[in-house]
Amino acid sequence: MNIQEAKEEIIRSVQAYTARDARGFYRIAPVRQRPVLLMGPPGIGKTAIMEQAARECGVGLVAYTITHHTRQSAVGLPQLVKRTFDGTEYTVTEYTMSEIVGSVYEYQERTGYKEGILFIDEINCVSETLAPTMLQFLQYKMFGNHKVPEGWIIVAAGNPPECNRSVRELDMAALDRVRVLNVEAEFSVWKEYALSAGVHPAVLSYLELNPEYFYQVTLTRDKREFVTARGWEDLSVLLTEYERQGMPVGLPFMEEFLRIKKIASDFASYYQMYHAYTGRYKVLALAEGSLTDRETGELSDLLKEAPGDIRCMFVRHLLAAASERMCTYARNQKLFKRKKEVLGQLDTYMKREDVSWEGFFRKRFQEVQIKKQNGLLEPWEESMESQVDEDLKTFLYAGQSPSGKDRTEELSVQDGLAEEEQRLKEQGAALCGFLGRITDFLAGTFGEDLELGDWLWGIKNHGDFKNCGYTIKPEFLALLEEKGQEERLRKNILQMEGLYETADRV
Repeated sequence: MNIQEAKEEIIRSVQAYTARDARGFYRIAPVRQRPVLLMGPPGIGKTAIMEQAARECGVGLVAYTITHHTRQSAVGLPQLVKRTFDGTEYTVTEYTMSEIVGSVYEYQERTGYKEGILFIDEINCVSETLAPTMLQFLQYKMFGNHKVPEGWIIVAAGNPPECNRSVRELDMAALDRVRVLNVEAEFSVWKEYALSAGVHPAVLSYLELNPEYFYQVTLTRDKREFVTARGWEDLSVLLTEYERQGMPVGLPFMEEFLRIKKIASDFASYYQMYHAYTGRYKVLALAEGSLTDRETGELSDLLKEAPGDIRCMFVRHLLAAASERMCTYARNQKLFKRKKEVLGQLDTYMKREDVSWEGFFRKRFQEVQIKKQNGLLEPWEESMESQVDEDLKTFLYAGQSPSGKDRTEELSVQDGLAEEEQRLKEQGAALCGFLGRITDFLAGTFGEDLELGDWLWGIKNHGDFKNCGYTIKPEFLALLEEKGQEERLRKNILQMEGLYETADRV
């Protein structure tokens, strides 16, 4: 299965394992809650989907890489205690609480989450001394003498032997106590995430043309070459910042992230071509709507004669521009909604005696810091909470609108939010106008060809598409359905090929 399917199965498992009956007892006894074991190559997003699954289920998450632990930290340290048996006192050995189990209890105390996911990474790379401990953990949810709290689901992850020389093959006793999900890298699934995450358009267009280069691993005694999803995304992030600061990049830079020389060299050449054609095909001007009708027509004619790789690159550029606009609009929507929520909390707070706005904002700051320290706050959420406080304080104290224009009279919070809501509507209308304009241009240039299908598929599968209010024309929906059928057919063919290869080996 792919990483998205694995995430959905983890969510279903959490929902099933935390379901309670009318009396408040878990419907599935903890002893029957088999841990989920994700088996797949490194760098495909196993850890990332754990964070997403926990967030979507509304439960906590404690994550550990087990290879960082010794037997003492996992099981606990021995200590001597006095015990009395049949009237005689003896000195016996007990073990302190496991660091891992203890961290779950501490997490509960700090955050209030009584249910969650305990994620153990690289479980099949433990040392020989820890192997029996892991078997006990998988079967009884225990490290040493201490159990993981009820309501906490065990999810583990491991790498296949060809990806890690330290891998210890799990025996039948261990495998009989887990649910194994074999996860494979799949570009079409990663592409959906990449569009929303703002992955560099050069990376996306290159992989669209060369999907076989998305994930490759060769680890032998003589060779250590690999290209992973993590590598492509990290390359994208730094590449974007280098461009912003005008810093040069070349083949050595690509090789830092793409550890197969052939792929790094090929992408470096493609990246140079990408920059050369960006200006020629006026991508940015088209996205900004600054071309005249004559210039638009000339661009359309030029694209009709362009080779397939240039067309693909052109569409990826436009999708990157669309993604940036949709993400910005969605962020502004969330920010506006959050301001209204916090304003309601402020109104409730101010009904108490002997309170002040300053006290309310101090309390909010402390709450944000606690969430941040316990890993419950994404960077964008922290930034949003800070912006909420800053804007509400501006409304309350400075008498300024969100645009910063001075007013002689004090501007109320309600007036400030009303102005912001109007700007949000205007931004939404501009976004829909942009999407409609680009769709019409691609349809007029390429007809109902691959480029239009890629564009429509890209914006429709963007995570923020539903929030932007744009409606795809009915005549284009059939094209989208056809592209979806092609994706499903391609996936089925690959699965069938895998079955035939397995049958041949048997």
